[in-house]
Parts: sequence; C-alpha cells; structure tokens
Amino acid sequence: MARGAELAAKHPSRWRMAALVSLVVLVVLPLALSIGLLHRLYFDRSDLPNLDAFIRFEPPAIGEVRDTQGQVLIELATEYRRILAFEDVPPIVRQAILSAEDKNFFSHGGVEYGALPLIAVKTVRHTIGSWWKGRPGPRLRLPQGGSTLTQQLVRSYFLQELTRYESGNALVSHGVMPRVVSLFLGAPATNKLCRKVEEIRLTFWLEEALRRHYGSETLAKREIFARYVSFIYMGHNR
Repeated sequence: MARGAELAAKHPSRWRMAALVSLVVLVVLPLALSIGLLHRLYFDRSDLPNLDAFIRFEPPAIGEVRDTQGQVLIELATEYRRILAFEDVPPIVRQAILSAEDKNFFSHGGVEYGALPLIAVKTVRHTIGSWWKGRPGPRLRLPQGGSTLTQQLVRSYFLQELTRYESGNALVSHGVMPRVVSLFLGAPATNKLCRKVEEIRLTFWLEEALRRHYGSETLAKREIFARYVSFIYMGHNR
C-alpha cells in the first residue's frame, strides 16, 4: 500500500488515467451494454418482419392430384407438411409436445424466465469444461435447450438466415455493441448471442402483436401452437 501511494504521488496523472480506464471498463461499459440490451429487447420495434405473411402462414405444403371422384391419386411435395389448426391436433399430442418442450407455454409471455438461472449455470459449466479440456472454438459455449415454443418458432420461421451463418468467424450483426462483445467472446459466440437477443425480441413482439390481432391471449397462444406443430421439424421425417 505504501509503495502504491508513493507511486501515485510521483505520477498522479498516470494513476488518474488508470483509475478512469478501470471505471470505464468495469462500470460504464457493462452498464451501457446492459441498458442497450434491455432497450433492444423490450422497446426497440424497428425492422420487424411482415406480420400479415405470418398470419396467412403459407409455407410449402403437400400438393394433391385428385380424380373426378375427389380421391387423391398422387401427393407432390418437397416437404410433406400439413397445415393444422389448433383443434386438429389431438389433445394427447398437445400435452406431449407441451410436456417435452414448454410446459408453461400458456402462462408465460413468450420467454420462460424461470429457466434462465439453469441456462446460465449450463453456460458456465460448458464454457469452463471446454476451456479445461483445451477444445478449440468459441470462448463462450452456449447450451442447447431452454427456448419456449414461441422462441423456437421465431428462430425457425423468421431467423433462418441469421441462424445459418452464426457459427462462422465473421460477425453477422453490425454495430458497435457486437464489435465490442466480439473482442471478449469471439465472433461465433457473439453471433449466437446476437441471434438469441433477436429471437427474444421478436418473441415478445410476436406474442404482443398476435394478442392484439386475435383479441385474447388464449387465441394468440393457440395460433402460435398451431403454427409450431405445422412448421417445426419433429425428427424422424416428421
């Protein structure tokens, strides 16, 4: 302590500069990033997708050739997809999907806040484990899972392009914040974080917009669920 006080007395300008830099790095920068993140998630509604196209919901489906009696002769499709309404999905299938993917789907606002602590713990565990084993790749390892039905639908329907290139070494998102974050985490981890932020932002927007469009939260949730089961790949060609 005495040595530090002596150096500070000899070089006051250097110590003031060091203290200022420390304040910026440890306090101002994290605070600015947090404020910018909260604004982006909850208040920024710029550059939104086309809601009308989502409400019409016309992904590639099965084409049918019928005979004069109306019987199906041939089915034509690159993806064998059928568009279903909520009522078309058997209750047991609804319950199975909700149990496996998002048990609180009808009660949350698009994001399951209760899952965030578990996701944070998994992220720390995966990151430290990867660093300890000397694995190459991103400095931050983000775990799979934890996304709600709405988040999964948003990612697959609206963010296909962003998701496709997020593992590359080039920054997909432009701006000051992604560049700053990439200095600490690297481009791939920054791309995934930016995609996750955009996913959550559009999730909040979509749930709000559908509540207004359909007039109730229940109807909005049913429409989201119906689009989810009509669009999301379930595995094993389903």
